[in-house]
Amino acid sequence: MKAENVNGQARVLNRRLTVLGGMLGLSLIANAGLAVSVATQSKVVLVPSLVDTVEITGTSVDRDYLERLSRDVVYTYLNRTPESARYFERNLERITSPDTYQEIKSALIADRQARQQSQTSQVYYPVDFFVDPGKLYVEVTGDQLQMNNRQVISDERKMYALTFERRGALVQLKSIETLDRDAARGTRARPANTGEVL
Repeated sequence: MKAENVNGQARVLNRRLTVLGGMLGLSLIANAGLAVSVATQSKVVLVPSLVDTVEITGTSVDRDYLERLSRDVVYTYLNRTPESARYFERNLERITSPDTYQEIKSALIADRQARQQSQTSQVYYPVDFFVDPGKLYVEVTGDQLQMNNRQVISDERKMYALTFERRGALVQLKSIETLDRDAARGTRARPANTGEVL
């Protein structure tokens, strides 16, 4: 009788251990599958102005992403009217590096005050971009017009150098400076330290 009880308890214990082992195995497989799913999951950001998907990986920034970001910065900072200046100042913090935020904001405030006194507006039409994603550097060439009540006061070709920095997956504007025509371009491009800070 004792042997039968011991054998019965051993069978029950064996079944329980088998079920527990199976559940542990299923749990491990489910957790491994979840870990693989989370590790390989990617997000696609849909921006209407982008013609293709772009990526920011752990090592680099996509050339198209950097060009489109530069285009948005140029349109934001270089198309100014006395009425729109405060809007740009309020949205400045979203795309500017915290290290240079105060310097750029001060320049924009001074520009806004000057435009309110002179009642002038500025329009910038970019015509060419040079992008160096490895250095997070972009040169923009375009036509810049100064206007007063729709009358063109000046029209000139101007170049700007934009430098960016990465903070994790976030790419932020570090500086935007005017660039002389004689400054290096293309593969020799490097930010000019002597340019006027906007």
